[in-house]
Amino acid sequence: MVGFPQTLNTKKDWFNAYDYAISTGDGKATLRARLLSLKQHSKMLVLKKASKDKPSEEQTPEDFEEVDNPGAEKIRLGITDAEIDELVRGLV
Repeated sequence: MVGFPQTLNTKKDWFNAYDYAISTGDGKATLRARLLSLKQHSKMLVLKKASKDKPSEEQTPEDFEEVDNPGAEKIRLGITDAEIDELVRGLV
């Protein structure tokens, strides 16, 4: 690999980018921001069962609950919050 990668498609890519950032110092801030974004974007809002019959124009934010997004990149990659936290701590 030459330079910091723009696309990270696999868990191995993320760990390789981490190793590269640690060894060269290049891209530490970028990788840290991307890791935090990966962690933050793993939830989605779904309609509560109690609000199912409520007309959509009458729904409010209280009618929704936050759940894990099964399509989130973090879940697709198989990276846990603990692994992300460990990588972020290493980039400080």
